[in-house]
Amino acid sequence: MSNEESRPTGDHPSELRRRLAAELTGAVLGAEKRRGRALDRAELARRLNVSASSLYAYLNGTTLPGADVLDGLLAALGVTGVQAGRIGTLRDNAETARRVRSPSADASAHASPTAPPRRHVPRQLPAGPPEFVGREAELAQLDALLGKGSAPVAGPMVITTVEGTAGVGKTSLALHWAHRVRGRFPDGQLHVNLRGFGAEEPMDPSEALHGFLQGLGVAPAAVPAHRGAASALLRTVLADRRVLLVLDNARSAEQVRPLLPSGPGSLALVTSRTRLDGLVVREGARRITLDVLTRSDAHALLARRTGAERVAREPRATAELVDLCARLPLALSVAAARVVTGPDDAFGPLVAELREAQARLDVLGLQDADVDLRTVFERSYALLPPPAARLFRLLGCHPGPDLDGAACAALLGTPAVPRALLDTLTSAHLVQQHAPGRYALHDLLRLYARERAEAGPQDERRAATERLLAHYVDAARYADRWLEPWRPGPAAPAPATLTALADHRDATDWFERELAVLQAVIAQAAASGGLEHHAWRLAEALAVHLRRSGRRHQRAAVHGLARTAAERAGNRAAWASATRRHADALSRLHRAEEALELLRTALRTCRALEDCEGMRAVRLSLVRVHAARGDHRRALPHARLALAMAERTGDPWALADGLTSVAQQWEELGDHTVALKHGRRALELYTRLGHLDGRAGILLCVGRAEQGLDRHDRAVGHYEASLALDRALGDRYREAHALDHLADAHAALGRHRQARRLREEALSVFEGLHHPDARAVRAKLGPRGGGEPPGQRTGSRSGPDDGAPADGGGPQASSQRSP
Repeated sequence: MSNEESRPTGDHPSELRRRLAAELTGAVLGAEKRRGRALDRAELARRLNVSASSLYAYLNGTTLPGADVLDGLLAALGVTGVQAGRIGTLRDNAETARRVRSPSADASAHASPTAPPRRHVPRQLPAGPPEFVGREAELAQLDALLGKGSAPVAGPMVITTVEGTAGVGKTSLALHWAHRVRGRFPDGQLHVNLRGFGAEEPMDPSEALHGFLQGLGVAPAAVPAHRGAASALLRTVLADRRVLLVLDNARSAEQVRPLLPSGPGSLALVTSRTRLDGLVVREGARRITLDVLTRSDAHALLARRTGAERVAREPRATAELVDLCARLPLALSVAAARVVTGPDDAFGPLVAELREAQARLDVLGLQDADVDLRTVFERSYALLPPPAARLFRLLGCHPGPDLDGAACAALLGTPAVPRALLDTLTSAHLVQQHAPGRYALHDLLRLYARERAEAGPQDERRAATERLLAHYVDAARYADRWLEPWRPGPAAPAPATLTALADHRDATDWFERELAVLQAVIAQAAASGGLEHHAWRLAEALAVHLRRSGRRHQRAAVHGLARTAAERAGNRAAWASATRRHADALSRLHRAEEALELLRTALRTCRALEDCEGMRAVRLSLVRVHAARGDHRRALPHARLALAMAERTGDPWALADGLTSVAQQWEELGDHTVALKHGRRALELYTRLGHLDGRAGILLCVGRAEQGLDRHDRAVGHYEASLALDRALGDRYREAHALDHLADAHAALGRHRQARRLREEALSVFEGLHHPDARAVRAKLGPRGGGEPPGQRTGSRSGPDDGAPADGGGPQASSQRSP
């Protein structure tokens, strides 16, 4: 902008209108050239909410457009930056000259044709995003900074930072909100792209100061060369003005600080990929951190960009595209552009390409570096210090959805959690701390981290992966011992970087936090040549938690992976153990024939290996599968064989499991006296061993035997004792069965109201586990209100999901030792 254009008093209003009209006409022609077609003037007028004749009057210089109309016209024509500022200033100068020369102006204006012009009102905002969706919470936070009403903002100067990872929509949010509230800043809007993460060097604050001061009417020659003096002049000029400053794409607080006003009424809105802690601490900036879009907003963005009809026509492809783009606005916009400009006019082909692509970032890439995902991520990664960059790329070796600091230490091979490096990555918004001590990358950043890891030294990647797998095995074994502290043998030590656990509840919480990660790690180990042993060891450590929490499908998947890993590694003993566990899991999914076939094969393998303990464990698994089918006569011989093997070795743990297994089959076959004889011996052994799981399981069997002998009051005592243990252990599945059997006993005693209450509680637990046994309990509740003869059971506790600890244990919650 020349100094002459910024001084209106020497020009006649008509001359200024003519020059403005020439600029606007040039802008229209430029827009037509860029778009390759003529603009429909009538449609343009409708978008501006003015008549077609008014639009022609603006373009031929007979009428001066209002400030808001001019802003809308420039946005529609795609005019931004310096050109927009020049045209806006020209329009303001024309308005000032018109007022000075108008007969209705005040006497001082008539008396002094060289009176100083009205202060410059810069309008430097680029056009806002054409299809903005969502961000209601963040917009509400920004609106709250201005207070209520439409009056100009008052009060002290406010600084707000909008921070987030690359491509998350920081600039879009800032510009959308700035256009929405510009009327609250009557003295104008300043904007600058500080180029903090572009291909060029970051903008020097002195350059930004020069542009701001000229926009505010300071002659170029009057701008001080020294940055400090220029910054002071900016504060002076803005001291009594109400201006909105949008400082986009800032690298650091130091780059922003010289551009901040100090007077009341102005607001600085700063966007950055980094966490600008300095502005928060020293200047009291308010922080808004953007995450990826919600699922509904991601759908809305695709609908805006590609048309609602297309989204409605392909709901499944749309949902998958949203996931493949990680709900990142930039990725969604690139995908939408590919669909709109592609030959297929549909989401399906792009989704198929993204799903199968080895390098999804290639599919979502564009030649324009500003919107190419890999280039955008690279600009953030390149600024990391080498130790933080190493941690970031090693995160690409981690297969799970998130991880804790201990896993990061394992990746690096350090004895302590790398908190400083994690803080560097979270500050750069390359990693998000989504919960205390837990870190995550969205899917596309994870893909980029994996690319960086694969581009690095192979030895580094392999060593990091092996350390990570070993860490999870050690941590899971340590936590598993807390679930069954009575298990013989030395306790597993706590990994140095893992927070110590205090009891089984801590251990259960750890497994719950890490479950999705552990499943992914098992899959990673099973597919990694030479590292398969971590898969079956981790599956063993996870078995108790999966059983107690009633996760039948995950249990089958985990032990299936362990079996595959052992087969790949050629480890027959590990294969037999994993096969037995897999069969136990399949039987709980009512896949008894598959389970029996696997167990027969496992039994042959154990015989060939002369593994007596393995054979005993397989016998108990055969008991469970036959019992699940209601074939207790076939189950009983296997139970007797398991008991006989335990009696030969004299192992009290194995003996208790064998007694329980035999007792359960006799109880199911109706010989309650024999069942009680074996059950009481098992209960005595479990009590002496401190085996809470075993006690809880055999108490159910003893209670049912007492009921079978019409001693319902005794049964109630046994069921209540089992229920207390189940709740203490967190065994939800067995808790539901204890409640249901307790309801049976109360119903047999005529306490139908109490029976119904217990039955409803059992149903609630079963439904929470999504377990099919809920159907039988629901049927019992029926129109009679919960009382029925005690012989009508929910289902055999030696049937599916009997809840045996360690690896499935004995039927009806016996607790054999895992071989």
